[in-house]
Amino acid sequence: MLRIPVLAAIAKILSTLAFAAGPNVILVMTDDQGYGDLSCHGSPHVKTPALDVFRSESTSLDHFFVSPTCAPTRSALMTGLHEFSCGISHTIMGRSLLRPGIPTMPEMFRAAGYRTGIFGKWHLGDNVPCRPEDRGFDDVFVHGGGGIGQTPDYWGNGYFDPMIRRRGGWEKTSGYCTDVFFKEARAWMEKQIGEQQPFFLYLATNAPHAPYIPPVKGSKLSGPAAFHAMIESIDSNFKMLMDALEKSGAATNTVVIFMTDNGSAVGAWNAGMKGKKGTPDEGGVRVPCFVRWPGKVAAGKVVPELAAHIDLLPTLTSLCGVPRPEGWTGDGADLAKALLGEDAFPQGRTFFTQVGRWPGDAAAGRFKGQNFSVRDGRWRLVGLELFDMVSDPGQKTDLFRSEPKQAQRLLTEYGRWWNRVFPVVREPVRYRVGSDDQAVVRLTAHDWWPSKEAESRGAESLVTHDAIRKFLKARQVAGTRNPLPATSGHWKIDVVQEGNYELSFSLVPPEAEAAERTAIGQLNAGLAHIRAGQEELQLEVQKGATSIRIPIDLDPGPVDLEVWLDGQLLNDRILGAFFVTMERKGPRKAPKPEIHAKPLK
Repeated sequence: MLRIPVLAAIAKILSTLAFAAGPNVILVMTDDQGYGDLSCHGSPHVKTPALDVFRSESTSLDHFFVSPTCAPTRSALMTGLHEFSCGISHTIMGRSLLRPGIPTMPEMFRAAGYRTGIFGKWHLGDNVPCRPEDRGFDDVFVHGGGGIGQTPDYWGNGYFDPMIRRRGGWEKTSGYCTDVFFKEARAWMEKQIGEQQPFFLYLATNAPHAPYIPPVKGSKLSGPAAFHAMIESIDSNFKMLMDALEKSGAATNTVVIFMTDNGSAVGAWNAGMKGKKGTPDEGGVRVPCFVRWPGKVAAGKVVPELAAHIDLLPTLTSLCGVPRPEGWTGDGADLAKALLGEDAFPQGRTFFTQVGRWPGDAAAGRFKGQNFSVRDGRWRLVGLELFDMVSDPGQKTDLFRSEPKQAQRLLTEYGRWWNRVFPVVREPVRYRVGSDDQAVVRLTAHDWWPSKEAESRGAESLVTHDAIRKFLKARQVAGTRNPLPATSGHWKIDVVQEGNYELSFSLVPPEAEAAERTAIGQLNAGLAHIRAGQEELQLEVQKGATSIRIPIDLDPGPVDLEVWLDGQLLNDRILGAFFVTMERKGPRKAPKPEIHAKPLK
């Protein structure tokens, strides 16, 4: 007779086979590499032999559109929804956090028995409930924020030997960042194949995003030359990944996709298109997308019909037989049958691009009709300019006045779309504090909403560690003719549990070396202010302090938190704490005040 543990093991195996019978998935996405940044697309500046071969083995979605910048594309990819429906309209300012409750692609694959892993860049939130491990990834190996060396990342991180975060914490790695991410992903893939575990692998490199640091230490390459060297490093690593997949014997049972997240940041060769990263023009949002599944998806096929990042969730789940949640609806199309040659690719589609990088806390409604485009099979409307993309792919001749019916049609479609997404685009996504899933929450200036205390600069001026260092060094210059502006912001948080919290704040984070904290992080004598909702605490700051710690009682629920200091900048200008950590220590220390209403006479 079989024992209970044996029966349980068999049941687990049968369950895995029943739910995860489809192919594996490898999704590779690079950062800031555009359609023209491949030699197979005509670039004379970069050599990408491995990706050129991969394209010839794949079906190429040749008119494939994404969002104009990083986080928006990533949210649309993970959810199958336009980024504005995911709570994301920017890459910073608290507007790059993925809204909780929206089903994600890795959640669907994990529920179907797949092992899910992310390697590289997430850029959809660094705290609960927005981290990759909160949104469906079993295994996590990522840098912080939107890039290595950006404000939420491990302090002092660089492209060589970076600190990378696993689910258990930060660890030191060795080598160039692209090599590190590909090597880790390759080992993880081989482990899953060896264990006959179906997998979903999301490899999102931070390269070739700025700063443009080539993969050879001491190289004198800079600017576009360094950018292209970073792409060539991706190409050689991609070859090693594909060679390992082939050697494993799993290539015929693995769907591999290569794509990028927005138009080229450099655009030295832009395939004749107008616009680069951050624009609503064709060159800002058209990227390569190659889909390979040997024996299933046609090799060497070039698809002229329009497709987009929002299509990949329904397409991949269908190709792999992965159920989507009951009642799930997205903004994309399921291209599975078309890729398998069982149906035609859809026509008559329309895509909407809105560059959501409006400043600070400005009302979203003010930006309707600004910095947007609408694209269908023939036309691209960009603001009040209209282009025939069939006869004029470079957008050189404006036909807005000569084709009024087409212009009006697309403007009307844009208006309908805007009215649909507008109610949700400005709803803030809040980090959770006091959750059992994350004991210590670290808040940084990267996610500042505008200050409620004073007119000031905010997150846009403090995107990287280098920017923070520059600011703090400038602060030390006495008698400057151009005193630094007020600089502060607030965080939108959700207190999960009432209680007493320890709040620690500083201008440089705790992991910074003591010498640097002393050199640029010391505070002047003054006052520190902590405002949580309508409550405000004040305490004296001693000259020379590099961090401050204070207990604070918090009620459960949403609250806006701002921590700022007086006496640090000239002319009484306030300075926000760039780094704050919060940890629940136990029950409230002070009794909750009772409010008794007196009856009206």
